[in-house]
Parts: sequence; structure tokens; C-alpha cells
Amino acid sequence: MCALLALPVGWFAAVLVERVPDRLPLFTPRKPVWPSTRDLVVHILVLVLFVLAAIRFAEASVGELAAYLLLFAALAALTVIDIECYRLPDRIVLPTLAVSVPLVAVVSLVDGNADRIRFAIVGGAVYFGFLFVAHLISPRGMGFGDVKLAALMGLYVGWLGTTYTQSFVLVLWAMLVGFLSGTVVGIVLLVARRRNRPFPFGPFLALGTIVVVLLSTTIVPS
Repeated sequence: MCALLALPVGWFAAVLVERVPDRLPLFTPRKPVWPSTRDLVVHILVLVLFVLAAIRFAEASVGELAAYLLLFAALAALTVIDIECYRLPDRIVLPTLAVSVPLVAVVSLVDGNADRIRFAIVGGAVYFGFLFVAHLISPRGMGFGDVKLAALMGLYVGWLGTTYTQSFVLVLWAMLVGFLSGTVVGIVLLVARRRNRPFPFGPFLALGTIVVVLLSTTIVPS
């Protein structure tokens, strides 16, 4: 079911990637052209993430799975946009966050785990706080788009914890994976280009979040 759902979601994610950076309307018909390489990359990325989410949340409720599918779809679109444009558009991040907060709350209540709402909020606050401080220290090194994305990712990472400590640890792991992978790639690009040039950091933060979401039961066993 998740693989089938990935088809329309991948199509919509490709529309976002194509139109959001240029502030084009989303709901006008697309011209019937052969899918571009970028479209195929977006579709494949969404498909892979949806299948991995289905495996990870096979024992979870439908609501929880749906919430993480939303996160993964948004991260897929944002990753491609950031690689192409060096931007994490508010037009995707803020609506996704606005939907995710009540979604997390409702799913937690329906599943009988109201305490998880607090863990999710703490996760979002911690991730946002860490990156906000990094932004204040080095605005050029850590854009405010990354900071806003951190609030969204931290919400979902913290939601996986069953205690405040677990939520905090999971967020730290997400940051660690994101920063380490970004630093390694940054060093490689610096050596290859032989000069210091900016590169998108959002995809690495997204990678850290995805890895921690998929491996959370290994990182903090119940």
C-alpha cells in the first residue's frame, strides 16, 4: 500500500520541486511531457522512503505511519530543492509543520499515548534551539531555513521517545549523523574544488533524521 501511495505522492513532490522555488501556482495542470531526470529522482526517493517507513512502522498505528510518510515526503522534496537552489522554502516547511503538530497530537491521543505529545514538543524545541544558536554564531554557515526545518524534524524524532531522555538522545543522534555526514562531504568538496564554496546542508540534516527514525528502536531500545 505504501509503495502504491508513493506514486501520487511522488508526483506531487515533483510538482513542489518544480514550482515552489519559483513561486509558481501548484494546482495548474502540468504540460504532458516526458518525466525529467529530476522527476524520476524524486519519485524513486519517495518510493524508497515510503517502503522503508512501511517496514519500520509495520507494528504502529495507521495514523503514526501516515505522519511519518508526510515527513518523508516533505524531506524528499526539500532535499532536491536544497541541492538545486540552496533553499529550504517556507512554502513547504511551514505548512508541513502546521499540519504535523495537530496530527502528532491527535494520533497520540487516539493511540492512548498522550505523553508522547510532550516528548515530540521537547524534541522540536531542542533541535530548533541547537540550530538557532548555531545560526546566531554563524548565520552564513547555518541558514535560518535549516533552523525552521529542525523544528519539524525534531518534532518527529522526539515523538519516537518514551521519556524526555530518550527524545533528547534521539535528537542528538539525528544532529550527529547530519553534521558528521555534512562535514565529511564538505571536506571532500573543499578538496575537490580547491576553494571554500557553500553547499546545501539541509539534505544532510534530513539524512540524519531519516536514519534515526528508521533505527530509533536500536538506538533507544524500549
